[in-house]
Amino acid sequence: MQLYALRSRESWGVGDFADLRRFGRWSRRAGASLILLNPLGAQTPTHPYQPSPYYASTRRFRNVVYLRVEEVQGAEGIDLSAEREAAQRLNAERIIDYDRVFELKSKALEKIFRVAPEPDGLASFARRQGEALRDFATFNAVCEIHGPAWRSWPQDIGRLDPDRVAYHQWLQFHADRQLARASHEIGLITDVPVGFASDGFDAWRWRDYISPGMRVGAPPDEFFRDGQDWGLPPLNPWKLSQAQWMPFIEAIRTAGRHAAGIRLDHVMGLFRLFWIPDGMDAAQGAYVRYPASTLLSLLANESRRARAFVIGEDLGLVQPVVRKQLKQKGSLSYRLVWFEGSEPGRWPHDAVAAVGTHDLPTIAGIWTRSEPEHRLHHLRQKLVDLTHLPDETPAVDVAIATYRYLAQGKPRIVLVQLEDALGVHERPNVPGTIDQFPNWRLALPVSVEDIESADGVTRIASEMKAAGR
Repeated sequence: MQLYALRSRESWGVGDFADLRRFGRWSRRAGASLILLNPLGAQTPTHPYQPSPYYASTRRFRNVVYLRVEEVQGAEGIDLSAEREAAQRLNAERIIDYDRVFELKSKALEKIFRVAPEPDGLASFARRQGEALRDFATFNAVCEIHGPAWRSWPQDIGRLDPDRVAYHQWLQFHADRQLARASHEIGLITDVPVGFASDGFDAWRWRDYISPGMRVGAPPDEFFRDGQDWGLPPLNPWKLSQAQWMPFIEAIRTAGRHAAGIRLDHVMGLFRLFWIPDGMDAAQGAYVRYPASTLLSLLANESRRARAFVIGEDLGLVQPVVRKQLKQKGSLSYRLVWFEGSEPGRWPHDAVAAVGTHDLPTIAGIWTRSEPEHRLHHLRQKLVDLTHLPDETPAVDVAIATYRYLAQGKPRIVLVQLEDALGVHERPNVPGTIDQFPNWRLALPVSVEDIESADGVTRIASEMKAAGR
């Protein structure tokens, strides 16, 4: 699920760690053992607030928009009613207003920070995070003055307010604490994006190891005919060893904190990435190889360190050698109804089964042909072949039948998209669109309280139990 989309009646316009904790507790009782989340990387504390979890300022620290303000130590006794009421009015809108959410949460959090004593554990947390946290907090403090475009910052940035630096460290401490509390309710699978924003903290911190004039994307394929340009700056594979591999290690290490599993988005990036030179489109890019054997060994080390399993998103134009080497290391493969030609009963055991991903159509979108990418409507035949249901069957019933077959299949893990269980027609993200679709800003149509009793959700949970999941 997309955490931002999971709003309760107590949310401040966006799903948060308290909503995750509540839904995790319910999910565990309903028989689930894991929740796969969108990436939780921090964003630059400026307007416009970046909604894409795959275009974060950093993979090293957490997005503080997910904080539940009232649960921050020191919030007790502080009048937050004005901010709370304004923020909770945002829950009436399906499209998340990140700028307003960030503004209201920041006002409330700054009130708490100014008067609350230092929370227990903050000093030790800051020591463990070390220089990286100080640099991150300093970067954010400068962004608040000069904006996120660090390449155009003045040479002399002036004297920073030490309280602003301390404030950003304090926020990270509470984000870590609240995520930890949620992880006690159910196993979490955290997602590692393939890169980071070009104007963010990671790009600034690792600027000496980035290849200038290049962007990362994907070549044209069946689902994306024009290819994809993700706008991510690529790390230079010839310089990674000079950085002691830390850009990669830190991303995995952060993902493994408070996690039962780690999902690597576009895992082929460990082997090769599709580079697009400035001034060219995705069809004109080329693959650049990465030191896969070293990166796989580092991944295995961090997996053992965190006691977390690894899922490699090996979808799209993936070479057979990629899956072979991932399997040798013990990584789980990713198998989707939309991509696979065989029945789930014939899929590999060391795999994760799902219908789609955040970038692909929902069951309702395909079944009702409301998916705006009409050329993907042929996927409907897969649902017909799998479920043998007539055309007039409601989309939620089709989803239940589809997940029944997945539950009876061979893969170790079966993931259920909340959008499918709720009959949602829209997907979270439509690659290649900017203003045509509210990418990463669409909340689920009902609150957490209603999701827990929704017909499709409870029936799919029952199907999972019946299959011994």
